[in-house]
Amino acid sequence: MSRKIKIVGLCGRSGSGKGYVCSIFERLGIPSIDTDAVYKALVMGCRGNPTPCLSAIIEAFGDRVLNEAGDLNKRALADIVFAPGNESRLQQLNTITHKYIKKETQKQIVSLKNAGFSTVLIDAPVLFESGFDKMCDLIFYVHAPAAVLVQRICARDGITEQQAVRRLDAQLSDTELALRCDGVIRNDGVSDVEAQAVRLVRQFSLLE
Repeated sequence: MSRKIKIVGLCGRSGSGKGYVCSIFERLGIPSIDTDAVYKALVMGCRGNPTPCLSAIIEAFGDRVLNEAGDLNKRALADIVFAPGNESRLQQLNTITHKYIKKETQKQIVSLKNAGFSTVLIDAPVLFESGFDKMCDLIFYVHAPAAVLVQRICARDGITEQQAVRRLDAQLSDTELALRCDGVIRNDGVSDVEAQAVRLVRQFSLLE
């Protein structure tokens, strides 16, 4: 009978650097699944032949969320769901996409288990909101100060500070995330992220 693979959820507010933290764990021998990348694969490269996930988004938000190639225009969709007072539209989008992302993520977990890995990280920007936390054996929280988050989001996405703050306001707070996690990784640009990752690997026997 094969051993169960440990599933570690990685949560953190936008701009916290979860992708960078995943790369550290990868170097230590623990693979990760980026649910943002899973989502992108579900809505890009369609060329006018939308996947079930993209079809559902179009039905809910209209053709205005498509680009000229027939793929999802994420900026246009973000302008809708992150607009002031549009919290219900964001919830509607999450309800549509999460089931498709979860199904594909579960497939990838099985593949990694079959490949012999003992642990996998799930990098999910909305880990709790999407219900991914229910799949996890452990949850690690990547933390960075609010000012750092805003700076990173603006540089990454080319948006204003006001837009970045609006995105953060739509997410769970630092306090809420910290209360729900089993371990914290500080990625503030000063702390040694690798040392923290090594400590967590040892503490929870993630390579055994």
